[in-house]
Amino acid sequence: MANPRPLPIMLLLACMATLGGSQGRADAPGGALSIRARQPIEQVDQDLQAQGWRPDGDPALETYDRELSGNSLTSLRGCSGTGAGFCRYDYRRGTDRLEVITVPSQDGDGVVHQWQLEGGAGTSP
Repeated sequence: MANPRPLPIMLLLACMATLGGSQGRADAPGGALSIRARQPIEQVDQDLQAQGWRPDGDPALETYDRELSGNSLTSLRGCSGTGAGFCRYDYRRGTDRLEVITVPSQDGDGVVHQWQLEGGAGTSP
C-alpha cells in the first residue's frame, strides 16, 4: 500500500484545530453566517454564494483531492488524505476570509464540522 502524500502545513494545522469539534455562528460584516454543523457542504456553498461569498479554492488541485472531497466545488482548498476525511473549503467576501472544514457523513458526503472567519469578525466559538 502506498504511503499517503504529505499534508500541506496549513491544511494540517486546520485539521488539528478541528479535533476539538467546535462549531458556531459567527457574525461577519454584511450579515451573520448561518452555517450549521453536519450541514452538507454543497448546501453551504450555495448559501454562502447567495450571501456574496466567492469561492477561493485551489484551481490546481490534484485529482486525488477531488476524489476525497466527492464534489467539484471550486472553493475546495484541499483534503488531508489521512483517512479522517478532513477537507477544507475557502471563501472570500471583501477583506473577510472564511474557512469551512468538512468530514464525511455516514453516506460519505462532506458535511460541515467547523468553520473560521478571518477578518474583522473573529472566529466561531
